[in-house]
Amino acid sequence: MLLDSDDPSTLRITMETGLRLEFEKVLPYGPDDPHFVGMLTRAVGAHVRVEQQVLLLAASELPYFLRELYEDFRGWDGERTWHSLESELRLIARHDGHVHLRWELTHRPYDEARWTFSTTTRHGAGEDMRRLADAFEVLLDS
Repeated sequence: MLLDSDDPSTLRITMETGLRLEFEKVLPYGPDDPHFVGMLTRAVGAHVRVEQQVLLLAASELPYFLRELYEDFRGWDGERTWHSLESELRLIARHDGHVHLRWELTHRPYDEARWTFSTTTRHGAGEDMRRLADAFEVLLDS
């Protein structure tokens, strides 16, 4: 897994399979509303391309969840879950010496068929998780 955060406006996670998760900050209600932040979230691969805008109540929500996973690098029992404000993005984390993050992206239109895409990334429990939390913090706070 490769984390690319050289461009502060976009964060990319590229997996060994070639599938790439991309996250781009958007301001869904304009720059004058400090309470909401959005992320245009994409999964791009040889046979898939999906995208969904994700609404966050505060920019620190997702980095805080990831930082908690880093701080508990020794492990935990069961699963830990985080979701965006309207559950368009869910993260389910489990620990077995590495942190496995299942990214679930859901599109729920009012007049079309609903779809859900999910994939799992594997991260080192220590510094890999810290770098991921830091990268999301930079992306969402910029």
